[in-house]
Amino acid sequence: MFSSKYRVHAVLILMALLIVFIPMFNERPEKEKAEAASAAAAEFLQLVDAEKFAESWRISASLLKEKVSEEVWIEQLHKIRATAGPLVERTEEEMTYSTEAKGSPEGEYIRIVYDTSFEANPDASEIITVMLDRDKTWRVAGYFVK
Repeated sequence: MFSSKYRVHAVLILMALLIVFIPMFNERPEKEKAEAASAAAAEFLQLVDAEKFAESWRISASLLKEKVSEEVWIEQLHKIRATAGPLVERTEEEMTYSTEAKGSPEGEYIRIVYDTSFEANPDASEIITVMLDRDKTWRVAGYFVK
């Protein structure tokens, strides 16, 4: 079919493609985990969009509550949302799974990136980290707007 010269090239190209694409497939969460994480993020964002910041802290992961007090959380979200303005549109762009998160213990984490448009910041991104909490419930462990 191919001469031996071309077979070596074909094998090398195939190996390079596998090295690039296999990690991408491994980063995708299983369907059930993805659905649970999306539901947790949606509930959280609904509270944040309604400026119910204290409630968003209360439903968050225990890890977030250990790192950030409720008062600091509320203050930071007020600043973020005052600068960004009301939500105009939000679209989920990316979802990745990991068993590690910077500065956090090993566990199950799903990072969701949203392409978001706020009134004062039409080209924003929201990054939410959802984790499987101690009680085996998926909860938001991090929220960042850029």
